[in-house]
Amino acid sequence: MEQSTQGVVEGARLSDAAGQALNEIGTVSRDLADLIQTISTSTQTQADSATQVAQLMQDILAVTEQTTAGTQRTAEAVEELNALASELKGSVAGFKVD
Repeated sequence: MEQSTQGVVEGARLSDAAGQALNEIGTVSRDLADLIQTISTSTQTQADSATQVAQLMQDILAVTEQTTAGTQRTAEAVEELNALASELKGSVAGFKVD
């Protein structure tokens, strides 16, 4: 009888230990789920930021292309102006100012 009582006591102790272990597993699982949710939210935020950065880079590229085209047109205009100045200089070279 004493062995049966001892077996029941040991079984109850093991059952309590298993219950505590299951509670701890549940707590850790909830904590882990919270961490995963936080990581997921942070990942989405970073993905949104990366998308915004990519769009801004596209905008910068467009402005750079416009600036390059404007600079090329300015260089062509300066060349034309230089040619006209040389032509004008040649035209007035025959005149003498007293």
